[in-house]
Amino acid sequence: MRIAVYFIGMVWLSLAAVGCVNKEPEERAAFITGLQTQVIASPDLRVPAPDEAQRDAWGDYAKQYAVLMESNNAAAALRQHLVHAFDHATLSSVAQLQGRLEVLRTDRQALLKAREALREAQAQAQTQRAEWKQPADLQSVYAQAYDKAVTQPAEILGGLTATALAALDDGLRASDFVAQHANQMTIEADSAVVQDPSVQHELNQLLDALNSHADAIEQASSRLQTLQSL
Repeated sequence: MRIAVYFIGMVWLSLAAVGCVNKEPEERAAFITGLQTQVIASPDLRVPAPDEAQRDAWGDYAKQYAVLMESNNAAAALRQHLVHAFDHATLSSVAQLQGRLEVLRTDRQALLKAREALREAQAQAQTQRAEWKQPADLQSVYAQAYDKAVTQPAEILGGLTATALAALDDGLRASDFVAQHANQMTIEADSAVVQDPSVQHELNQLLDALNSHADAIEQASSRLQTLQSL
């Protein structure tokens, strides 16, 4: 009877020991490898979603990867809105301007909303990162991944968004003016005849302001192509 009790006690102790195994070093090593291969070394700026096996292997570190993904996803959404905005802000006639008033308004609202969403995601990422106590080996690797996935896209997109909003604002001013004075204009596919010289003068000024963005839009569109992998 004593032997049986002793044996049961040994089994219980063994199970308790197994339950206390520290998997953090293995999880951290797997997470570092994941950051290096899926984020840092990847030619794409897009942070891919991990599969279930990877999340299990990373343990609690999967939450730190999710922070990268959330900010990266917000950047991708802003990039897509910029593609539409630059396309719609490229105008070649008053007829186009007349037909895009609501589109330009929608683009502007979407850009402002997406920019704010990215700023919030970035601020949240910074707050969460500041609360973590990462081991030194992970800290250096995560910093590289964070810079590529969060900091760089946000900085680039911030400048491109400012360019797009400036063009959209001038486009909306010109579109509004055309809508308000439509009864004084004869608008055809490639030309517009204005009856009132003062209206013609003001329209020319608005069009000049809009056309002044052409080079900036072209450069920004090219820059946006470098973020195509978002």
